[in-house]
Amino acid sequence: MKQLTKNKIIGIIIIMILIFGGVVGWALFRADKISKTELSSGDSAEKELFTLSATVLSVDIENNFLTVKPSNEEREIKVVLSETSQLVKLELPFDSKNLPKEGTFTPIKTEITISDFKPGDKIFLKTKEDITGKSEFNQVSFINILL
Repeated sequence: MKQLTKNKIIGIIIIMILIFGGVVGWALFRADKISKTELSSGDSAEKELFTLSATVLSVDIENNFLTVKPSNEEREIKVVLSETSQLVKLELPFDSKNLPKEGTFTPIKTEITISDFKPGDKIFLKTKEDITGKSEFNQVSFINILL
């Protein structure tokens, strides 16, 4: 009789371990699934891109577009300008090799046209659309040449 009781106790313990393991496994699986969902939805929000720093590779005045290379990337992007795109050249009011002793200054802003862009110019642009991963876009709000 004691043998039968011992076997029942061992059986109950094994069943409890299996149930406990199943519950813990299910909880871990759900937690992993939830965190992956949160990460993937968070990544898409972080990937939206409306500004770009780049170097001008070429200028096509006739077709009104620039080919640029984003900073720290190897790909090229075609930036199509419109009549509403604001084009500005920002210049320092002093020689960059001879910095003033005063700590503040205001850059000089000059409106320009597409013909003022040259290969090698460093630019900063802002768009009205998400440009993440695009190789061409045309909703350009403004482009600044940084001198």
